[in-house]
Amino acid sequence: MPLLPHPRDIVVVHEAASEFEAIAIRDILEGAGIRAMIRSRLLPAYEILLPGMIEPGAGVYADILVLTQHEEEARRVIAEYLNALRTQPAEESSP
Repeated sequence: MPLLPHPRDIVVVHEAASEFEAIAIRDILEGAGIRAMIRSRLLPAYEILLPGMIEPGAGVYADILVLTQHEEEARRVIAEYLNALRTQPAEESSP
């Protein structure tokens, strides 16, 4: 039995715009019993070695990956989480 799943058994279920978002999405998936992995899109040193090759602020920090058998459930959990964030009223700060 291989230690890691074959790449064809893994699917991207979300593209996170920041490290915080990537970790939050991974954590809510794992809280729902779905193993998830973060695959960073950052390429260290490329911005220095090859300026102009990587567009800053391209909008995607990392991909969130799950096994294909969990794709539908993962997308549902993510959609519920993101919807809750959008509909949750902002907390008012104390004076």
